[in-house]
Amino acid sequence: MKEDEYQELALEIIDMLGVAFHFAGAKKQHIEELIDIYINEIGKFDDNQEFNQSNIIEIINQIKLHFPHFFIKTK
Repeated sequence: MKEDEYQELALEIIDMLGVAFHFAGAKKQHIEELIDIYINEIGKFDDNQEFNQSNIIEIINQIKLHFPHFFIKTK
């Protein structure tokens, strides 16, 4: 892959992360900030540990717990 292809793929992944936050109930005006928070949290992840979909879900759930004001309240 060429460098520009990697950059394009990274942007697509960020877009998909925004979609994941949307479906997790994030308020639209906070999605960019939530992506920044997610990137910070993923930076704390142990590089020696396997990373998969379950980890992504867990990180998003933890963000929802720590930043509930960024999400639509559900009953």
